[in-house]
Amino acid sequence: MNDPDQMSFGEDEFLTLRVSGGPQAAERLILVGRPRQGSVRVREWTTETFNTAGNEYDISAVELLASLDEAHKAGRSLGAELYRVRLWLNG
Repeated sequence: MNDPDQMSFGEDEFLTLRVSGGPQAAERLILVGRPRQGSVRVREWTTETFNTAGNEYDISAVELLASLDEAHKAGRSLGAELYRVRLWLNG
């Protein structure tokens, strides 16, 4: 994609996160693209979808951070320090 406003996974830079599962939640593997205009492109797999192409979606950086912060507060590990994730999502 040549449009700088479009996000894709062809770019070299992304953050990889593994969010551990819990009693009510599946383990997640998440690739997060660099934030652009407050949004990030995400590709996500869970323990139920590891053998698939994963789900790809756009989400606001604030909303993704809130979701990851909630998982952290619930005692689930993130595979990266929450501080590093905040730095990434704040651009």
